[in-house]
Amino acid sequence: MTGFSTTSPHGGDPSDEQILADLARYLRQGIGQEWRAELEAAEIEIHQHRLRGRTMRDVAEMLLHRGDLVTLQTGTLHLTGEVMGSGRDYLTMNTENLCVDARLDRISLRVARRTAGGAEARGAAPTWRARLTELEMTQEAVELYAPSLPEPRKGRIRVVSMDHLWLVEPTGTDCYLPLEELAVVIRPLPLR
Repeated sequence: MTGFSTTSPHGGDPSDEQILADLARYLRQGIGQEWRAELEAAEIEIHQHRLRGRTMRDVAEMLLHRGDLVTLQTGTLHLTGEVMGSGRDYLTMNTENLCVDARLDRISLRVARRTAGGAEARGAAPTWRARLTELEMTQEAVELYAPSLPEPRKGRIRVVSMDHLWLVEPTGTDCYLPLEELAVVIRPLPLR
């Protein structure tokens, strides 16, 4: 650390202005730099603490507002698009031609930051179960992905029950899937 002295390095008594200038330089270069370094370290620690308290829901909401390009991954399924909505335990993402709903505890997300974009949260179902119930009511054709399935199941959601979902496949076959297993629901985006 730099020391401060009131004696002139050129000999003689320094003026008041010179003493104040030397004191200001000392505070900026010595103590001021130490304080700045301490404050920066504290800010980093506070930010790190905030990040440790973050949930996947927080991440989904951040991605919704930022408009980043997101690759959703679960098993062998990889879809890339933009987050369009989120609830407590799921997110909705649009690709070029698909709408994807996915449980946050069943997926991983890779993010490519963009400098523009983002959306405002509006009208999303509050929970995964509520989102599935919406799809039951609309009777849209869906594709379901679950870790226990070797391939996706296609059809229309007939009923969202207490612990399972009843899917009617295009052939008329009934398929029952535990809600806990269900990871992703995909359907085509409406034509524009």
